Amino acid sequence: MRVIKILVALLATVVFFVLLAQTDADYQGWMKAAVASKGKVAKGIAAKDGPGTAAEAKAMESSFKQIEDYWTKKGASDAVGFAKQARTASADVAKAASAGDFDAANTAMMSLGGACGGCHMSHRAKGGDGSFQIK
Repeated sequence: MRVIKILVALLATVVFFVLLAQTDADYQGWMKAAVASKGKVAKGIAAKDGPGTAAEAKAMESSFKQIEDYWTKKGASDAVGFAKQARTASADVAKAASAGDFDAANTAMMSLGGACGGCHMSHRAKGGDGSFQIK
């Protein structure tokens, strides 16, 4: 019986670290998707494309939800707050763009930019080779 408990604990530990490693790789994908959406949203606001901007803002919101979940699992409460702020701002952009209120959409984008910058300052480090690492 004791051997079974030890094996179950060992298996749980291995699964935890495998999932964590996959999550780090997924995180990079969610960040890239969020950045791509942010650029499309900015262009959509400038072009006053309500439906296109709203759709892309919803995609951005989805990415930030995944990012929020990632930081929740990591236990980084400040990063969770930044991701939540970015997710909320993304939803605000979508709502404003759907209503044709591009001034409100711009204001929400400024909030989003502040959240991105705050998190990057706290949890992103530039490596010697110029790449960025999660910290």
